Amino acid sequence: MAAGCGLVFVGLGAVAAGHPHRWERGLFRVANQGGGSIPALRIPQQLGTPWLLPTMAVLGWVAKRPRLMVAAALALPAEKGLEVGVKKVVDRRRPAQVLEPDLHDDAPTEGPSYPSGHAAIASCGVVLATPYLPMAVTAALWGTVAVTAYTRVHQGAHFPLDAVGGIFLGIGLGSLLNYTFGVTDRV
Repeated sequence: MAAGCGLVFVGLGAVAAGHPHRWERGLFRVANQGGGSIPALRIPQQLGTPWLLPTMAVLGWVAKRPRLMVAAALALPAEKGLEVGVKKVVDRRRPAQVLEPDLHDDAPTEGPSYPSGHAAIASCGVVLATPYLPMAVTAALWGTVAVTAYTRVHQGAHFPLDAVGGIFLGIGLGSLLNYTFGVTDRV
């Protein structure tokens, strides 16, 4: 799973490099226009903020799940290292540098855009938590990951490929960490 997600992530990065394609600009405009800021979208977006993975490490320690604790503790530095490194290589401009988007909430206008760190952190967290949660909860969390990724596009922070690439980065990293620490099935 990790290798497959890594290949998709790299492939999306190659497609995302440079100026966004016409079809992607069209998808961006659909997600970004109208409605202004939607305060309810700020809630699921929190799943993609950097506090998530250290909080999961603490919860792993409290719940006496040492594999979760260690994997979650390593996840944020690994995700940030990969995200920042890839952003330097792909060097994709943010929507505000290419188009005239409606910027909502805290949408950044500077710096590289691919991949979305929010989408990567959210999906990595869900992959790490999946073995410890009932399937219904996991399904709801994946819905929240989708909303988190959409929110970053709606806010004008990222293009759609940035959000999808972030999801694949997170799934790949979470899968690699689960595999490394021997977490393969629901406990």
